[in-house]
Amino acid sequence: MNRLLRRVRGILGTAFTWAIAWTGLGVGFGALAGIQLSYWVPMALNGAAAGFLAGTSFAVILSIAEKRQTLEDLSLRRVALWGAVGGLLLSFIPMAFGVPVPYLLGPLVINTGIGAGMASGSVFMARRAESRRLVPGMDDPLLTLEGD
Repeated sequence: MNRLLRRVRGILGTAFTWAIAWTGLGVGFGALAGIQLSYWVPMALNGAAAGFLAGTSFAVILSIAEKRQTLEDLSLRRVALWGAVGGLLLSFIPMAFGVPVPYLLGPLVINTGIGAGMASGSVFMARRAESRRLVPGMDDPLLTLEGD
């Protein structure tokens, strides 16, 4: 049970981190595009929901596909691939509500790219944080994706 709780904690941590980042991206793009201030809150909420879903799918895919890998062993290319798949899956959600495929091509490319970048950045930052431990020599059970 402890292993399952650790895995769920990691997935939720990734999902919330991605939600915050996608919120910033949504508001930032809105500001650059000159969108009125009154639309920023809905853009932030949409970004948060999209980031949460993409982060969740990335974390689940990564925990299954790279189960036996440590943080140091992860290839940034493979991590970017799993992040791209998470962003790609996000792009297909509107199909369930009847949105035609041609309307999804733009978001598909954008979400796939953002997912790959977020995944690579997440692992890169986690590696940097791991190398700067506050307590040297202390083992962290979250450094492996497998758990106990």
